[in-house]
Amino acid sequence: MGAGAVNRSLIGKLHSRRRDLGPVSAVSYRVASRIANTLRAGYPVRSADELNGARAILLHAPQESSESILNLLETAAIDWTGKALILCDCYASLETRRRFTEKGAGVAVARVFGVPARVIAEADAGAALRVVHRLARDMGLKAVRISPDSTDRFAAAVTLGTAAITPLVDRAAALLRAAGVRDIEAARMVSALFEQTARDYAHAGKQSWAWYARKPDAQRLEAQISGAGPEAGRILRELVLFGLESFQKHLEVLTVLKRGD
Repeated sequence: MGAGAVNRSLIGKLHSRRRDLGPVSAVSYRVASRIANTLRAGYPVRSADELNGARAILLHAPQESSESILNLLETAAIDWTGKALILCDCYASLETRRRFTEKGAGVAVARVFGVPARVIAEADAGAALRVVHRLARDMGLKAVRISPDSTDRFAAAVTLGTAAITPLVDRAAALLRAAGVRDIEAARMVSALFEQTARDYAHAGKQSWAWYARKPDAQRLEAQISGAGPEAGRILRELVLFGLESFQKHLEVLTVLKRGD
């Protein structure tokens, strides 16, 4: 079941399982034909009722039309008992998903999220999750499960690791340039620093924090904060304080830095 650029969703990334695709439904037969032709798999049907014979239904639609497509699917003459509904790279509210669950379906949201070779699977354990794992293997990916009510928490983590941190990377590069490092080299050096920090964390978790066991020198930190300039210095102080408070380490240094705030 689809709308929009279905071929650019996870459905379009299927390899060997394309031959398993059956009826393709949409808001009209013309759109269903276009989707099937673009996928080079499945066959168009005139009504969502004809999806009843499928054990798993894959759905993709752009955000502005996903709820209307789901409503069309919900009102179709489909016995949902034991079926899996997989929302591929699209969104549906918890209330909408709950209605399909009450009809007997297993529901999963599967989407890529910026980490290579991974696809997130928002689902309870069950048939829908098993379908996502099979689809992921076909695409050479690994499915990582999160609980169905954790969309916003997961998205917050992705934002922290991507868009929210980019200005910090840029500010660190600016400090390197201000110290005399050439533009290109500054970008490479700061990228290497952040990458190494991430690798260390993957290996040792919070114990990879530079000051987890070794107390930082408060005077040296104050000198760095001063040398960074007013704006970058404020950010640096806040981040250092955040680390000390988060890990509850070296509280005497925390007190000194707070006095200097």
